[in-house]
Formats: sequence, structure tokens, C-alpha cells
Amino acid sequence: MINDVTYLMDESLNELTQIHNIETEMENAQEWASKSPQYRREREGTLRSLERHASGYITLGRSNVDLLKVFTAETKSPFMMPEIVGRLAAMLDYNLEALAGPKCRDLKVKNPDKYKFDPRALLSDIVQVFLNLSDEEEFARAVAEDGRSYKKELFDGTVEILKRKALKTDDEIGKLLAFVDKVENLKAVLEEEEDLGEVPDEFLGTSISKIHRGDFVPDGYRLDCRWPAVHRHEGSRHFAVIACGGG
Repeated sequence: MINDVTYLMDESLNELTQIHNIETEMENAQEWASKSPQYRREREGTLRSLERHASGYITLGRSNVDLLKVFTAETKSPFMMPEIVGRLAAMLDYNLEALAGPKCRDLKVKNPDKYKFDPRALLSDIVQVFLNLSDEEEFARAVAEDGRSYKKELFDGTVEILKRKALKTDDEIGKLLAFVDKVENLKAVLEEEEDLGEVPDEFLGTSISKIHRGDFVPDGYRLDCRWPAVHRHEGSRHFAVIACGGG
């Protein structure tokens, strides 16, 4: 499902952007008339081809986003699997940026109904997936780790759109803002952990040093660890370094 949403949304938004660019080019009558007849024919042919494909991609993309909204409301644990949650968070952040970020202007076309494109409804559905998963610690951490698309300013802008277009209730907007605060706190913790660097061997117990390096530890060797685990994160990969006082 995530693969389908990623592909279909990317194709949909890409084709709408191309349609927008060609329509903008054709609106400038003087500049358009200065182009060669062959150039105009090619651009017009490209526009017709994009128009044929766009509605199909948009319809399927919206359908898959709707399924994702329904499934994340009903069951959350499958989406929190380590190999899934990072990809899900990155996909949602990316599409939120496309729909509510500065580039959303590139999606404006003359006749959105022709392509079955409803940006308000799509934005509302994407936000609903965030709301459905907002109580999950793994999801908040995955959003915080998304260095490509996640920005607090993006969510601030999204909230303004939600209020202005009355797409969500005050309670839902409050829940989204609380989620962003949680993400910001986690992001600060992750940045602090990154600044700490690697744990030197002299601060690891002998047996733990061997485990950390991947050396063999005999069966039945008991570790008497009393220090807490220190979790470090890099992208969507998670691993733990355990600082231990004895072995």
C-alpha cells in the first residue's frame, strides 16, 4: 500500500506540475505565438497526453490514500514495524510538503475537476493519517528523523490552511499541534545524541565492548548490566549501544 501511494502520488503531482507549466506557457499569448509551429504542436501534444494520464493516477492515488487513512485508524501496529514506519513517515512528509508547502502553487491547473483533483480533500486525508498515528511513539520518532521533508514550518503552514479552509475541527488541529511539539522534542533529543558521537571503548564493560564490535561471546555468559540503554538513530536504521558498568 505504501509503495502504491508513493508511486501514484508522485506521478499525480508530477503530471499536474507539468500541466501547470504548459498552461502557464500558453497563457502568455505573445511569447507563445513567438514559438515555432513545431514547438507548439509538440507542447500541445504533451499536454493532451498528460491530461489523459493524470486523472487515472489522481483517482488511484486518492483511493489508496483513503485506504491508508482507514487502515491506520483501525490498526496501527503493522505500520510501526521498523522496516515500514520510516518509509511511511517520509512519504507523508513529502506529500504534505507538495500539498501545503511553497510548491503547491505548481499544482494549480485551469480545470482541476477535469482530472478529479481535489487538493483540499487530499490534504485533509494526509493530515488524518498523521492524526491516526499521532499517539504512536515510533511514528513520532520516524517523523523527527526525516531530514528530507519534515519541517516545523511546514506543519505551521498546514495548520493555517486547515483553519482557513475549515478542513479540521479545533480539537483535531490541537491534536496535530501537540504531535508537532512531540516531534520537535524528539528531534532535539536525537540531535543531542548525534552530538555525543560514538561511545569510546573505555566506557564500555569488557564483554559489552566485544558485543559492540561483534566479537564472539561464549554461551551462558551472564551480563550484569545496571546502566540504561542509550539509543542512537540514523535515518530509518535503528540500533542500540548499551553502556554497562560490569560483566
